[in-house]
Amino acid sequence: MKKILAILLISAGLNAQNLKPTDMQLHIGATYIISSATTAYVFKKTKDKKKAVLIGFGIGMAVGVVKEMNDKHVQNKDLFGNIIGSTLGCFVITIPLP
Repeated sequence: MKKILAILLISAGLNAQNLKPTDMQLHIGATYIISSATTAYVFKKTKDKKKAVLIGFGIGMAVGVVKEMNDKHVQNKDLFGNIIGSTLGCFVITIPLP
């Protein structure tokens, strides 16, 4: 019982990591998913890698910009997060493609 109490007292002072994602991380994640799914779909239909990348990036950015326009205030860091997510989404999905 003393060991359990000692462990509880020691661990009570420790703070866990704050794993709550920031707004920019949410923008990156959402546009990554949208642009990668769009790129994969367009490539599957057209077999044109360049066209798939351009459309995937465009759709990801369009969704991100429309979301920002619906917000009360536009933040540049959120738009930058949209650019990062859309770019990574459309290029990462095309790495294994022929």
